[in-house]
Amino acid sequence: MENINKKITSLLTYKSGLIKQIKAVHKKRTDLRTEIRGLSKKIDETRKNLDLRYDFHHDARKIRRETLSKIRELRLKIQIVEDDAKKFEKDISNEKGIRISERIKDADWKIQTEKLTIDEEKQLVKLIKNLELDLRKWKKAYETRKNIYNLRAEMEKLKDEMDDINLSNEETELDIESGKDRLTNDYKARDQLFKEINEINEEILELEEAIANTDKQLEEIRRKYRDIVRIGKEREKEKVQIKEQELLEKAKSIAKNKLSKGGKLTFEDLKLVYQDKLE
Repeated sequence: MENINKKITSLLTYKSGLIKQIKAVHKKRTDLRTEIRGLSKKIDETRKNLDLRYDFHHDARKIRRETLSKIRELRLKIQIVEDDAKKFEKDISNEKGIRISERIKDADWKIQTEKLTIDEEKQLVKLIKNLELDLRKWKKAYETRKNIYNLRAEMEKLKDEMDDINLSNEETELDIESGKDRLTNDYKARDQLFKEINEINEEILELEEAIANTDKQLEEIRRKYRDIVRIGKEREKEKVQIKEQELLEKAKSIAKNKLSKGGKLTFEDLKLVYQDKLE
């Protein structure tokens, strides 16, 4: 009995240890699942951000192509206008437009205020016509040069935009590469956590099996304990019955001895003496 009690105590202690261990493993699995949910959320956020960066990068490349096309068109336009400007400037003097206008006013003032001969007046009229022609050519060349300046300013603005687009593209590409690295690392980390959970699940199955086996052993030992107790009680009962029978026989012998000697018998003595006959 002592050995059985020790065995039961040992198994109960072992089972208690298994239960503590399985609780700890369950908690670890719960913590891992929480960590996995956090990583999954992080992965979703990274993927959404990458999708946005890819869309931005795609749009930026489209805008860059369109901007480059505009710059090429402007460059070609400037070249054409430059050629036209050179043609206009080729036939005009180096005088400024203001100076030409002043000469026209001076010649016209002379015609209106001075007494001139017919030849002098004709010469001034011819001069005015020539000057007016030069002024128109000068204005045309000026407007053409102004147009070139505006076109160049527009092209420089587009080039600045191109620089901004290129810089933005570089930053976007860095963000994309960084996001891809984070995504790869997070996927690897999550896969490792899933692997750890699978290992924990196997450990839990082993612990549950060990607990079941322990319960089975405990039940078997308890059954044996109950059998031993039952057998012990039956044996004890048998001993008591034998002892009682021995005492009864002894009492009968004493009563019969009294009767044979003519002694006075009590009611109990009489019952003992005549019990067999009554039966």
